[in-house]
Amino acid sequence: MNWLNNLKIAVVDKNIENIGMLITNVPHITNMNEAQEALALINQAISIVEDEKLKTLEIMNKIKQTKAFLSS
Repeated sequence: MNWLNNLKIAVVDKNIENIGMLITNVPHITNMNEAQEALALINQAISIVEDEKLKTLEIMNKIKQTKAFLSS
C-alpha cells in the first residue's frame, strides 16, 4: 500500500508536514496486518509530533526569557 510506505518514510524522516497530511487522509484499510502496522506508525507519528511540540515550547520560552532580559 503506497500510503503506508509514505507514512513509514515520513515517520523515519520525522517529517511533520507529511505526517499530518497522511494522517488526515487515511485510506480504508481492509488487511488486518496493514491496519496494525498503520496503527503502530500513527502512534509513532503522534510521539514525534508531541516531541516536536515540546521542543518548540522550550524554544519559545528561551526566546521570551532572552527578550525579557534584553528589555530590562
